[in-house]
Amino acid sequence: MMSVADSNKDGFVGYDEFEHVLGCRRSPRNKGHDVAGVMEDVCKVMDRDDDGKVGLEDLKSYMNWAGFSATEEEIKAMIKLGGGDEDSGVSYDGLLKILGVDYVN
Repeated sequence: MMSVADSNKDGFVGYDEFEHVLGCRRSPRNKGHDVAGVMEDVCKVMDRDDDGKVGLEDLKSYMNWAGFSATEEEIKAMIKLGGGDEDSGVSYDGLLKILGVDYVN
């Protein structure tokens, strides 16, 4: 997923690139937004069947919506990276692993 988000192919996912993947933009009044809150919202958006996990179909749908092509095998690998499997999907914490997000509570 990181290579998909790295639109300028510099080996890093900048914040603007990350925002593009999420389909959101910061507003001037929301400069100091809470990373955890944003990520929870992202998880809810991705969880299309509202089962509390991001599954294979959820992630496929989101990737398609965001305009990123990924094979089913690549999406399965993302889910595995997050500690899940294609049947059960990944939890919120697993999604953070997939996206490479690390923050201090």
